Amino acid sequence: MQLFTISLEQLFSYDPIIVIAIAAGFIVFLTIAVLVSKPEHDFGKAFFFLLFIISIVGVTAYVAGNTLYKVSISPTKGPVHWHADFRIFKCGIEIDLLDPSGLSNRIGTPILHEHGDKRIHIEGLISSLEEVSLANFFKVIGGELDISKFIVPTNMGSISMQNGESCPYGNGVEKADVLQVFLWETEDGTATQRKLDNFPAYVLKPEALVPPGDCLIFEFGDSKARTERLCEQYEVAVLRGDLNIQR
Repeated sequence: MQLFTISLEQLFSYDPIIVIAIAAGFIVFLTIAVLVSKPEHDFGKAFFFLLFIISIVGVTAYVAGNTLYKVSISPTKGPVHWHADFRIFKCGIEIDLLDPSGLSNRIGTPILHEHGDKRIHIEGLISSLEEVSLANFFKVIGGELDISKFIVPTNMGSISMQNGESCPYGNGVEKADVLQVFLWETEDGTATQRKLDNFPAYVLKPEALVPPGDCLIFEFGDSKARTERLCEQYEVAVLRGDLNIQR
C-alpha cells in the first residue's frame, strides 16, 4: 500500500499545465503529420485517429486524476478562500509592504498572496497547513519571519527587525527590543486579543470576511502583553456597531 501511495505521489508530481502543453504540442505534431503524409489506407487513418484519441483521453485523465489526488491529500479536502488582515509596526512607525505589479496585481503565489490591501489571501487548493503559515506567507512575498527575526519587503527596499536591537528612543536610551505578534479574533460579534507565542507557524482562521477573519498586529519595540492597535476593517466594524471590542 505504501509503494502505491509513493507511486501516486510521483505520478502526479508534474504540473498539469506542463502536461497539457506537451499533449497540445503532440497533437499539433500529429496534425502536421497527417497533412503531410495524407494517409490513404484505412490502417494509416485508424493509426493517426487512435493517437489523437489516446492523447486527448490521456491528458484529460491526468488532469482529473491530479485534481482528485491533490484534493484527497489536502487538509481541507477542497479549495479554500480565506482572508486575514494585518498591520506591521517598527519602533511605532507603520510599514507598508511592497506594492504589487503586473497583470496579477499581487505579491506572492496564486494560492498565498497580498494585493496591496494589508490582507493575506489564501485562495485555492492547499497541500498542507505549513504551506499557508505566516512564515511561508512572508517567504513567498520576498521577506522572512521567524521567532526572532523579521524582514519585510517594501518599495524602499527590505526592512529588517531583530530581537535585541534597539529602537531610536533618543537621550542615549537603548533597550533590547523584541518582535511580537498580537492576534485579534472574533466570536459571536466580540473581538478579543491574545499574544501569539509560535507566530511563524500560525495559520489564519478559515474565514472569507474580516471580521470575523483574523486581525494580526506585528510590532517591534518594547515587550508588552497587549496592543492598542486594530486593523482597518475591525475599526470600521466597531464604528458600524457590528463588533464589540474586549480590551
